[in-house]
Amino acid sequence: MNDRPNPGWFGRNWKWLVPTGCLTVLLLFALVLAGLIGLGVKGVSGLMSGSEPVRHALALAKAHPEVQAAFGEPLETGMGFQGSLTTHNDSGSADLSVPIKGPKGSGRLYVKGEREADRWTYRLIEIAVDGSERRIDLLGSPAQSAPKEVAPQETVPEKTEERDPDAPAEPAAAA
Repeated sequence: MNDRPNPGWFGRNWKWLVPTGCLTVLLLFALVLAGLIGLGVKGVSGLMSGSEPVRHALALAKAHPEVQAAFGEPLETGMGFQGSLTTHNDSGSADLSVPIKGPKGSGRLYVKGEREADRWTYRLIEIAVDGSERRIDLLGSPAQSAPKEVAPQETVPEKTEERDPDAPAEPAAAA
């Protein structure tokens, strides 16, 4: 006779439960890590796409007829920004390569510029079209410049007649 009591559920199933549990924990850790890395890349891309040099270059690209013909509308930035963007107080520099895409194709937008006295000047803004050697220079001619910001017009206050404070008040018109 067997005087040993029957083992419980864990005693009977530990050989498959322990490895499966360890693999589950490792898989969850890997998924969380991949999610954090993905959010970090998306966050950096979001910061770069909101920068002044990228916004300016994208505005030039959207207004350029050759870019519209090559990429179609809407023109959007993609993931995978490359380069550097540094600012310190009112100075800085940009050397960026931004992926762009539209319904008709994709390419890269290259931006190089300097910022002095809180003002950006660009040496290079051009687009390389994927699948060809073609480059579109966005700084080439004045017709291709970005839409200029319109300064708010000064409002001139309406001229009001000055009344003599001692003069009697005019009677109200009858309705």
